Amino acid sequence: MRKRHLDVLSIISYLLFAFVVVIVVLHFVFGFQYVVILTDSMKPDINPNDLVITKPVSSKDIQIGDVILYRIEIGNSTYQIAHRIVGIKLDPTSGYYYITKGDNRNYTDPWKVYPKQVIGRVVLVIPMIGVIWYYTPLIVLGLFLIVIASLAYDLAWLLLEEEPLRSKSRKADLVALRRKKIKVHYYRRH
Repeated sequence: MRKRHLDVLSIISYLLFAFVVVIVVLHFVFGFQYVVILTDSMKPDINPNDLVITKPVSSKDIQIGDVILYRIEIGNSTYQIAHRIVGIKLDPTSGYYYITKGDNRNYTDPWKVYPKQVIGRVVLVIPMIGVIWYYTPLIVLGLFLIVIASLAYDLAWLLLEEEPLRSKSRKADLVALRRKKIKVHYYRRH
């Protein structure tokens, strides 16, 4: 059996590929969302260029104090906003809604946030990763190319690696020498 040597580039590329697979599975299978924060409304806990990861949550599990990501239409544009819930109220015609506020603001948001607008609860904040997140498609392509190149490199080594030379046995050497002597003796006689 051949011993396979993994170089550092292969290990790094496999780990990065696994990381990308986990991110994709969390998004498409479990509904996690990844959002880069653009404003300072949630300072000091969440800053601009931080990556926020949200998990889908049912409306009955949302409580005052949770930071949620919600979608709201203002004018002709739709925005995703991550703010803290500071109150839950009942509107007799529309049902429950949330009052939200940025931690860095002195006032609550002027709109009502209904449960159907909530995308998820913030479960993780990764500082300053948002700068890299913008380049994720390019990074994924690069990782894909690195993994393919690494696999090709490993495959080439497997195909080009030579079997170690086996030392001939003493008996095989003697048989070959005997045949050689017989040939020499035969040709001398004729």
